[in-house]
Amino acid sequence: MTSSTLSSLIATVFSLSLGCSSSQAAKPEPKPEQKLQIIQFDPATLDRLGVEVQAAGVTGPGLRLALPGTLEYVADKYAEVGTIVEGRVSTINVTVGERVKKGQALATVLVPAIVSAQADLLSAQAGLKVAQDHLKRESTLLQNELTTKREEELARGDATMAEASLAAATAKLKLLGATVPSSSEGIRANGSITLTAPIDGTVVRRDAVVGSYLEPQETAFAVANASSLWAVLDVYESDVGSIREGVEVELGVDALPGKRFKGKVTVLEPQLGKATRALRARVEVDNQDGALRPGLFVRASVPIAVDSKANQLLVPKAAVQPIGGNDFAFVERERGKFEVRPVTVAHRTSQFAEISDGLAPGERIVIHGAFVLRGEVTKQ
Repeated sequence: MTSSTLSSLIATVFSLSLGCSSSQAAKPEPKPEQKLQIIQFDPATLDRLGVEVQAAGVTGPGLRLALPGTLEYVADKYAEVGTIVEGRVSTINVTVGERVKKGQALATVLVPAIVSAQADLLSAQAGLKVAQDHLKRESTLLQNELTTKREEELARGDATMAEASLAAATAKLKLLGATVPSSSEGIRANGSITLTAPIDGTVVRRDAVVGSYLEPQETAFAVANASSLWAVLDVYESDVGSIREGVEVELGVDALPGKRFKGKVTVLEPQLGKATRALRARVEVDNQDGALRPGLFVRASVPIAVDSKANQLLVPKAAVQPIGGNDFAFVERERGKFEVRPVTVAHRTSQFAEISDGLAPGERIVIHGAFVLRGEVTKQ
């Protein structure tokens, strides 16, 4: 074998060996399987720390909106009473807290303007009689060809104007709430009107004082029927899509600890408040026993509306905890033992998180006290 042939053979073998080495170096090594991170606590410690577990996506206390609100009178069962003209209060017939019937007298108010209105009405009545008599005469004269058609038309126009004047004077008296006098003897030195209750209910406010003047814009009395009340709840902008009309609501009242009340969402107002950025939801609550009072602060628990067709998986917002820039949930493997599970959050509201990946419906997760478990993870 010649030296040139030997050199060619050595070069070929060397090239093949290099190719094999390159091929082996380029081949990726298999990744080690990611181990589950498990944390464990003594069950008694968890109870002491208030850690609570619930099935993910299952309707329950954890999937209810907690909304603040106040109690108000139902608008159709509340009325304010006042005058449309200035007058002096002469008598008051009721006190605050007194039950009244519709039409019952609350107070008497002296209104000097009524005297002028009554005089105008009597004058209009007299003017109408004169105009009608004149028209009657003109009509008779026209039939006997003793007057012209023009004169009869003028008399008819005067009678029509007199009728309009009488109608206006009568309407003014009725608007003032005064009686129509049958003669000048019916006009008194000071006309008076009686303020009456517009609905059955209880006098809840009285601003009228005997001897004081009432202005047209002032309220003398307020009458309300509190057999049912509105709980007006503030629904924050991010939670608007989670509440529906007709759902049953459970209410707690700070002033009545231990008592729970129920009602239904009857109205969702169409517009959010500009300052609060919240929607007002009205819940009608039965109050036949009178235990509830307008102005009391309430805390409402409202079941959220879940779109079953969209396979929404909602969990309480506190169940998802940030660790190292990612979101995690704590899935219970057994009592006191939890898997630290990464999850993907599709959408967040003020109280809930919608999970798109990482959890299955029904898996038991920590919904209260998850931050305690997060603290343990960050220590490790």
